Amino acid sequence: MPIHQLKKIKAVLFDLDGTLVENGSIQKDATRQTLDFFGINITMNEFTQKYSNKEYIQVEKELIEDFRLNAKQGDITNKRKEIVLRLLSTRETKCTYFAKELLQYLYKKYPLAICSAGEREEVYLKLKNNNLLKYFKKIVSAGDVEKSKPHPDIYLKGAFDLGFKTEKCLAFEDTTMGVLAAKRAGTLCFAVPSKGEEDFSLADKVLDSLKDAYDILKSI
Repeated sequence: MPIHQLKKIKAVLFDLDGTLVENGSIQKDATRQTLDFFGINITMNEFTQKYSNKEYIQVEKELIEDFRLNAKQGDITNKRKEIVLRLLSTRETKCTYFAKELLQYLYKKYPLAICSAGEREEVYLKLKNNNLLKYFKKIVSAGDVEKSKPHPDIYLKGAFDLGFKTEKCLAFEDTTMGVLAAKRAGTLCFAVPSKGEEDFSLADKVLDSLKDAYDILKSI
């Protein structure tokens, strides 16, 4: 990525899960417990292969249809939310490598926003538990927009709330769906993959860690 593009950046937008906070085990356990609650007989590998990289509203619809559940739209989402909040209140989460150092640096230079597809209560709890709330001027979560990632709505709102056009924003993401959302919104995007075998070709730069982002941005 040419340095002159980064010099135009006026604000930074962050995904949360996998990008700033590691909570893969909580998400996995919440999914497993939700599936068990509804009697859905499927392994986690099968679930990932069939339903990953889809909006959760679509996952829920397909689960109800595929397993002929006596449930209505919203039931699975609400149960999973309940389980996630319970797990977050009893387990510790931690920041990803170099997340706090990067935030401490960027906080002094740019306005920052969280642009997460998670539920608001969940997002705030993760930020609070990891002492990250103080870094962000705005927080955008799933309930604040009509369509979640990979649609651009979350990043469009994040940029708008900070008062900047998306082309003046840099987004940080860890998944293909997140990168797609950011690029559809018109931002620059750094991808720091949290899991393998995803296509990050749309990202402006793919990094090994947030330390790489820190080094790049500090050199501008």
